[in-house]
Amino acid sequence: MTRTYQYSLRFTIDPYNWDDEREEKLIKFCREARIDNVVFFINPEELNQGHPTVNQIREHWLPTIEKVSKRLAKDQVTTSLNPWTTLMHSDRGHKVSPELGFGTMVDYLDHQAESIACPKDPKWVDYITAVYSEYAKLQPKELWLEDDFRHYNHTPIKLACFCDRHMKIYSEMLERKVSREEFVEKVLQPGEPTPERIVYLGVARSEMKQVAHAIQKAVEKVSPKTRLGLMSSFPEWHAVEGRDWDGLFDNLSGSHRRVSRPHLPAYNEVSPLQYSRVFERYTRVTTELVGNHSDVYPELESYMYSPFVKSKAFTKLQVESTQMVGATGILLNLFDMMGNGIDESYDYAELLAKSKDLMDFGAQNRLDVNHLDGVKVLFSQDASFNIKTTEGTDPEELLPKEYSWLSLLGTLGIACKPEKWTIKSHFTGETLAISGQFLNNLDNGQIEELIKNNVVLLDGESVQILFERSNLRKLIGADTLEFKKARTDYQSYEQVDGMTIDGIKNPRITMLQHTGDYYKIGYDNSKPVEVLSSAYNEYAEKLGPVMTIVDGRTVILPMNTDPKYGWESQYYSIKEQLLKYILNKTTNLDYVIDMPGVKFVANSDEMVLSNFTIDDQKEIKVHLTAEKQATDWQLYFHEGTKLQSFSVKPEWIKNDILTIPYRLKGLETVILVTKA
Repeated sequence: MTRTYQYSLRFTIDPYNWDDEREEKLIKFCREARIDNVVFFINPEELNQGHPTVNQIREHWLPTIEKVSKRLAKDQVTTSLNPWTTLMHSDRGHKVSPELGFGTMVDYLDHQAESIACPKDPKWVDYITAVYSEYAKLQPKELWLEDDFRHYNHTPIKLACFCDRHMKIYSEMLERKVSREEFVEKVLQPGEPTPERIVYLGVARSEMKQVAHAIQKAVEKVSPKTRLGLMSSFPEWHAVEGRDWDGLFDNLSGSHRRVSRPHLPAYNEVSPLQYSRVFERYTRVTTELVGNHSDVYPELESYMYSPFVKSKAFTKLQVESTQMVGATGILLNLFDMMGNGIDESYDYAELLAKSKDLMDFGAQNRLDVNHLDGVKVLFSQDASFNIKTTEGTDPEELLPKEYSWLSLLGTLGIACKPEKWTIKSHFTGETLAISGQFLNNLDNGQIEELIKNNVVLLDGESVQILFERSNLRKLIGADTLEFKKARTDYQSYEQVDGMTIDGIKNPRITMLQHTGDYYKIGYDNSKPVEVLSSAYNEYAEKLGPVMTIVDGRTVILPMNTDPKYGWESQYYSIKEQLLKYILNKTTNLDYVIDMPGVKFVANSDEMVLSNFTIDDQKEIKVHLTAEKQATDWQLYFHEGTKLQSFSVKPEWIKNDILTIPYRLKGLETVILVTKA
């Protein structure tokens, strides 16, 4: 059977407000939009009644869904279920009913939730396995766990759980009685990770795997063919709950393939270029964490609803650009969750139908995201176990900042890949990028091996760790390091001396606005150092090196990631040209040329380009490695509902640059595959 890209419509039926007219509109929409699967919400948002009992599910929600699912099956549309609560998203005035009787979360500030369940309470574990058994009786294709299956961001709870039950567990593991206040203080304590932090993260990690396994066994017993899927939020926050992605998905999936819903980070329309940056750090990182052997259905949600929230053109970008993560389908949350049903005035059916053939083609030629070419940006799911905090007052200090290079390089059109670090990781002859406190996940020997055997891009925090490890500073031939905070009357701008970029001699980039702090490195002449740019103050006085290449293979951008602005100052044509110049000197990579805002991913037999701007690009222009230049490529795109293609001619490649005479429209995605 030909593989299709699964359009899954997330849809609310209100059993109290359902009629034949709403049903006919749903059937009609599924036909016209080429929907493959309908994911029915249960107990969602405005219709949420708190934690439902098994009888409420059995009598209220499932009968109507079952009736409609039989009608959909006649059109070969499958049914999945999306219960809207596991632990509960947030308190909304509901309380756990005495009939259920399980305890609720307590956060690090001693706030107790009224309806958000404690994941360690055996009554809740028994409850959640019972209700998922009930859902499974409908034999859904997929049965989803919502992204409230986590320890943080349950309004008004920020980070949990520190209830009496958990405090007893923490005390037993520490082999001493510890109060909530003392334990939280130690979890966040400035400096090196404490035993308390390790205990907290370890308990959070293990208990969610245990619950996932219990749910999987309960569902398998009732409906062996049903696959359990997990919806996820922000990867860095999942690190703060110690999530073990492989262990969690293995326990949840049983004998089935993993089923994952990464977040597409734009509930409302934002600038496509802004979306480009967060797409890297959330969607691509989550896809990497779940692994290549999984079915990936990113979530496209418009909230609130209607074209007043998100244009159809932006929605099209969100759908088609999922080709960049090798998605097998998409979850479409396009209509409200309170029972209005299909609003035909939005014209979403036509939009989805036009993209479907391209998406099906992508599913049939699925991008192997496990073997992407380009810069490998390293990160670890264990980051929060190893981060050194500074203030010790806010859980956000435990958030890793390991994705800065990924957002930057990806947005600048440089082929790159998020790369999860594991105990089996080993790299030689690669191009790697490291930021934040990633190196704290490694011992000295592992760090030395990485830097000696690869081209490595480092940021300021990475250099600081080399100095903290004392003898590792020799890897970059440095003997002094001074920390200079931004906007403290020291550095003002970075200047690329001796170069002309964009027709500007000795071009400048701000070090004052929307930028991180500067790490002034003193090199000791033990290794060859090429200084490509320097920091200056407002009086044009040179202060120290900025962009450098050490020993021909270690590239240093000596700044950290600003808590608010990240690396916003680096998203600049001058820095783009400088980085591509540096990469050309140190390694051999694929990247786009003169196509600002176009993202690019590639492996040996497939390339995907996606225009994250509203500007048309007059042609496609890509710097290719020799291997790709020797390959015959076919370009695929769609016009209306029709999939079109043409062959790339050998004469279009000159001086390592492929120029395709195709006008890449604003917000358009195209696919290149090798000819059979």
